[in-house]
Amino acid sequence: MEIYQAFLVALVACFGKFTGDIGYFMFDRPIVLVPLTGLMLGDLQQGLLLGAELELVFLGIVSIGGATPADVNMGSVLASAFAISMGAGTDVALALAFPIGVLLQMVKMLIYFFRATTMHKVEEYAEKAEFDKITFMHFGHCAIYVSVYGIIAFCSLVFGADAIRSIVEAIPQVVMDGLQATSNMLPAVGFALLLNMLWDKKLAILLLFGFVLSSYLQLPVLAVSIIALTIGLIMIAQDRSSSKTAVQTTGEINEEEDFFNA
Repeated sequence: MEIYQAFLVALVACFGKFTGDIGYFMFDRPIVLVPLTGLMLGDLQQGLLLGAELELVFLGIVSIGGATPADVNMGSVLASAFAISMGAGTDVALALAFPIGVLLQMVKMLIYFFRATTMHKVEEYAEKAEFDKITFMHFGHCAIYVSVYGIIAFCSLVFGADAIRSIVEAIPQVVMDGLQATSNMLPAVGFALLLNMLWDKKLAILLLFGFVLSSYLQLPVLAVSIIALTIGLIMIAQDRSSSKTAVQTTGEINEEEDFFNA
């Protein structure tokens, strides 16, 4: 991998961490960052394929409360960068994404620990109404956070590519075959984790409807997505109409009560 390519991938890593730190815009997900990584490495098609596969695998992995799962987003960026540079597929990316994600999650905790040690300064600035300094500290911490990840990504790609290649080549073929089979199965696990949080008996019929469209009518994913979007917009319009009707009815009842109470 060329140095300029490693630098561009590091910028992708910085972009993902920056957007994730200032607000949850979903730009730090594998489906966004991995195609950008592929674009920087001159293989957008492989980046799109790996991004879609890794997004499906990690679809249900989110940070909830004090639970801090592996940093699969950054793990996906570095893993896909290594896989694309080696001409490998999803099995290699999957094999690298989890351990890299765990290591980067440890780095994240160290950075958060450093940020926590400076929070007393925020309280002092708040008591003095020096809000500009609070803003400076917030974005300063964000800059440190983003820079550390960018440096880690750059150094890993420049100095660790040969080591990763040696490790991957040393993995027995039977293990790689197992990883390939796992990569084909894990998207179902990702969907299951997501459905476990979103499952609603009222929406179960729509899941069955989508299954029929995809499996029996052989409609492409884009067509099924457009149909799902149409149904969603119709349901939103119906909910808003019902809410307006309920508000109007409540208002009429209140007017009648006020008339008779008067």
